[in-house]
Order: sequence, then structure tokens, then C-alpha cells
Amino acid sequence: MEENNGTKWPEDVIERLNGYAERTGIKLGEAANKFNKWLKDEFAVENPFDEDPFYLSQWSEQFVIENRNESASRQQDTVTYVGMFIGIEDTERDNRKGMYDRAINMFKTNRDRAIDEGHIGILTAKSGKWHLNGKETNDRVQGSDLPWYGFEFDDMILCLMAERNNERKPIAPTSISRTAYFLGSPESGGDIKKWSISLQGKSMNADYEKWVASRIKVVEPKNKDQDILYTNRNFHETVEYTDSWLPEHLRVAFSAERLLINGDMHGEYVELGNLLDAHAAKKITTANGMTINPVVITYGSITYLNREPMESEYDPTGRSYRLSIYRQNVDPVTVWVSGRMHDEDRVFEYKNAKGEWGHYNEKTNVIVVGRLRLRPFNNEMQPSLSALGIYIPHRTARPAGGSGNTSLNQFGGDEQ
Repeated sequence: MEENNGTKWPEDVIERLNGYAERTGIKLGEAANKFNKWLKDEFAVENPFDEDPFYLSQWSEQFVIENRNESASRQQDTVTYVGMFIGIEDTERDNRKGMYDRAINMFKTNRDRAIDEGHIGILTAKSGKWHLNGKETNDRVQGSDLPWYGFEFDDMILCLMAERNNERKPIAPTSISRTAYFLGSPESGGDIKKWSISLQGKSMNADYEKWVASRIKVVEPKNKDQDILYTNRNFHETVEYTDSWLPEHLRVAFSAERLLINGDMHGEYVELGNLLDAHAAKKITTANGMTINPVVITYGSITYLNREPMESEYDPTGRSYRLSIYRQNVDPVTVWVSGRMHDEDRVFEYKNAKGEWGHYNEKTNVIVVGRLRLRPFNNEMQPSLSALGIYIPHRTARPAGGSGNTSLNQFGGDEQ
């Protein structure tokens, strides 16, 4: 394999890139381009062919190992949606866990069936190559590292198998994603609604600016009844924060403090006093009887605010935070803030008209995007919210103490 100037990659680099290309379903040239970008991002290497082949060899091995869990998935065709980010889950989920559990359970009870039906493969290392069910693969043994699709089980190395182009092939044992929430519609037209965006790779930990107009590129679900949008791995690099797609006369109406609570524009907003009814109407019951609590948007004034962490055995960080919101003639509703949300989002601050951040106080109006849950209390069901996003309209915010003018000059009291 040569570059345009005729310079060649070292043979062992080509071999590794070729294996990476086969695994991810791309051409060798595309793999080389990804390697070039990786070298520039990770080691500031502008021209790899000016480097010592010794280091190119080591870098190529690092590149393959670091991307070993990248499965064979090409960039999918996208469509443009417009709207705004309104929240993000604080934990990732493994979308392949159910498949993994079923395959392993079958393997434990009937090993031959699990292998013969193509659910599980057994991996062995021989003559420097990995073998799958006794057949040699193109994947080289790299020290103590497993191939990208391998995992240890008891004293064996196994892999999950799945149908790919009418052939059973190994797949990664996990498929990790994180869900963000987007209030909007296709740019081509459609109803405004809340969409779940499935993030993967580096997009899971990217920073997304909430509450501002944006344009995103997503992969629509095959089932048009679903409200989930899929993404390519470079999704976070394609987000545009702009309201240029909005007609001038609609930009005020599309501001966060107006759009989020406008029930005439979408069906996601729920009055604070109607949360019980909303849970019954919006919850999802799965085929096995499990209830999925709905995500809603609601609005209220803060009646209790505690910026100090509380110990939590349920939160991965070991802590959570709490505030309560109310409306006239409505009992206060508890809003729980996760440790990760507290660390990654400025949940106890708001941005004023000058773009400056400051703390807010009780009696501040707040819009909450959260997962609605019910719990029994005094023979009644009480709603609470696990926050996914908290928006403070600056015009109705009550600044926390410490921002006033304390100088006697304002009264003429320090004049001589």
C-alpha cells in the first residue's frame, strides 16, 4: 500500500491496518486515513513517513488495540433534525446484555447447542493467530490481549456470534450507549416531540449545549413508530448550534423558557399538578410486565434547595442532590439530581442576561426535564422526578445572596 508520493507503509503496519479494515467493514485506504488522524490527534504526527518505522510499528499496534472493540459498522446515511437538547441520562447501558445473558445461559446448559446454532464461539490461540471453533482467523495474537470480540468465561475464551450478510460472525460482547434527549422535529417538517438519541463512542461523553437551537444529523429508526434516533460515531462533531433554520418571527417563541412549557407546540409538557395522571398515560409496559417510567417536562418554583450532597447507595458516585418544586395549590414535588449530573452540569447555577453564571435561590422558577416516578406515601402515590436537565429562565431567577452592593457609598455614609 502506497501513498500518492509512492512512500510505502511498513509491512507489519499494513497487516494490522488490513485486519482493522476487515473487522470494521471499511477499505484499507479508509483504515489508513483513520490511523493518520489518530497519529495526529494522539501524538501530533503530521507526516507519518518522516517517522522511524520502529515507532510506526508500535503506534499501529496501539491504534488497533485501542480500537479493538469497534465493530463492523459503516457510517450510516443521516437526516437532519432541528430543535434543542434538553437532557441526558447519567448512566450508560449495554444494549447487548440480554443477548449475552441468553447465549451464556444456553452455553452453560447445552454447550453443543450454543455452538451449533451459532450463538457462541470458542477461541483458541495457535501459531500466532486466533482460531474460532478450530478455524484460523485473520486476527493475530497480540501478547495477552484478547481479540476485540473475545471475552473470558470460566477457563475459556469465548465470543458472541450473530448473523452478518447471511453468515454467522463474531461480534463485540458489549454495545454501550448513552441516551440524550432532544426536543424537535425533522428539518423537512413534522411534529415537535421528544426524541431519545442513542449516543456511542466518544459521543457519549461529549459536551452538548442544552436549551439553545441546534441542528443535528441522525439515523432514523426503521420503525416509524419509534421515538429513538441513532447516531454515527462522529455525531458530536456534526452538531450545529444555530437558529438559522428558524424564521425570524418564530425565534422568540422557540426560546427555551417559552418552547419547553408550550403545550400547544408539543405534547411533552405536563403541569406539576397532573404528574400522577401523566404517569398513567405515558408509562410503557413491556412484554414481560416491566414498567418504564416516562420522561416529562414540568415547571414550578423552588421551595427547598440543598446544594450539599446526600449519601446514596443507588448512585454510582455514591451521592445525590435534592430540591423540591411547587405550584399554587399543588404539593411540593421532589427532584433528585445525580452525582454525575451535578459534576457535569451547572444545575445550581443560572446564566444571567450578560452571560454570567451565578447561584440561584429558593422561589426561583425552574423547568425540569426528568424521569417521572411514583412511590407510596401515607396510602397515596406521590410523584418525584429524577432530573435529566434543569433550566433556569434568567428573568425569573432569584439570585443567591452575595450579589448586592454592600458599599456605604450608595447611601453617602462614608463621606467625610
